[in-house]
Amino acid sequence: MPRSPTADRARSGRVRGGALLAALLGLGCASLAPASGPGGTEAAPPATDTTRTGGTEVGVVPGAPAGAATGETEPRLPRRQPYLRVGLAVGLDSIEVSAEAGLRARDLGTGTMLTAEAGRWKIRSVPGGLEALPVAAAGAGSGRGDGGPGRAGATARPRQDVLFESRRDSGTVRVDGRTYRGGFEVLALPDRGLVLINRVRLEDYLLGVVPLEIGPRGPDEEAAVRAQAVAARTYALANLGRRDSVGFDVFGSVEDQVYGGLEAERPEATRAVRGTRGQVLTWRERPIRAYYHADGGGRTARVDEVWNLPDAPYLQSVADTASNGEDWGASDPHHVWEVRWTAAELAHALDSGLSSYYGSPVSHTDRVTALRVLGWTPSGRVAALEIRTEGGRFVVEHNDIRFVLLRPDGKVLPSTLFRVEAAPDAGSGGLTLRGRGNGHGVGMCQWGAIGRARAGQTYGHILAAYYPGAELRTAY
Repeated sequence: MPRSPTADRARSGRVRGGALLAALLGLGCASLAPASGPGGTEAAPPATDTTRTGGTEVGVVPGAPAGAATGETEPRLPRRQPYLRVGLAVGLDSIEVSAEAGLRARDLGTGTMLTAEAGRWKIRSVPGGLEALPVAAAGAGSGRGDGGPGRAGATARPRQDVLFESRRDSGTVRVDGRTYRGGFEVLALPDRGLVLINRVRLEDYLLGVVPLEIGPRGPDEEAAVRAQAVAARTYALANLGRRDSVGFDVFGSVEDQVYGGLEAERPEATRAVRGTRGQVLTWRERPIRAYYHADGGGRTARVDEVWNLPDAPYLQSVADTASNGEDWGASDPHHVWEVRWTAAELAHALDSGLSSYYGSPVSHTDRVTALRVLGWTPSGRVAALEIRTEGGRFVVEHNDIRFVLLRPDGKVLPSTLFRVEAAPDAGSGGLTLRGRGNGHGVGMCQWGAIGRARAGQTYGHILAAYYPGAELRTAY
């Protein structure tokens, strides 16, 4: 999913209306729909403020700041359960928030409360900030905000940052047809519209993450769900404060971890989260960068094989096979894959992929004359791919290959663990690749965790296998 910080390119887009789509600095659209199995997200290095990113399997995904995998920049472990700020949308023109029990609204800039009798507020972007309007119930009179009577309680001046919480303790808030635990912060950014942020306790956040990341699981797979809960918690803690400049910690989508709010919660995931409360993976007493992916294809990758990051002791290449030689992740329906392109499909895929990669249109890719592997990583993944077209020669490296060599349906390549079966210079002009696995390959293999759980391994053993040397400890 993520790639080198220096090579990230994306599809641009601005979110309007009530669609909950991440769109930061050209961030492409990313669905928040539940995944049917592991791999709804590959937890990955977060984008810096200048990184341009894209959605799952359609764009280019963020890189990471230097030192992100070494334990040098991770925050210290909290002694109490922290609140997490989850970015659900950037670039909104307007949004409505509601709660059955009514809403408390507070201006975070001044600390003053906004009085409102209505259980629904409409917030819209205005010059200089935002305007918050309590919406009157059907048949009732005008609402009354701190701006006095008239215009349904319009605020007297533009605000910059308003927090909405249910009047009922442990209540929920509804936004754009979805229900979430915690409260919602609406932040106005100059020239970027409104930012929608779910302010939620970390353990409550995990209830809406784990089921989407690991998929529905049975009783014999409980250890895999617990391992996912610990990895997701660790990942979130390691990213506290990462995006302070835009007001939140993590995206609620594939850029970080897929988050579906209350409707996404499932009993087996809730048990796993509560049964591992506060448990995190650490290195030198700090939370590790707990990256994970759907399927490593029988061997995970060292972090510096995939991204331009320094080596990390707990992110090494791991042989992910059982004693009988079968891959632990072999139950993945797409564990072994093949992708074929006709000459026209290949040219179209590379035209789109290379243009996104370089951030501008790449011309004369209508005929691919050659494609060959220039090198391999220690885990057997393609390290560099040479592409020759009538427009020139291009060399793409590591995980970037997946986002340049798009499949005929426009999705990213499953993995870089592949071999070229038929190359364009072989006569037909088409291309055939055969490979294994799905995702970047760093950290925990989700399908491998499921296979290990079915074989009776505990979640502690699973985590130790994929993050060697990391310590499992209880933070709070």
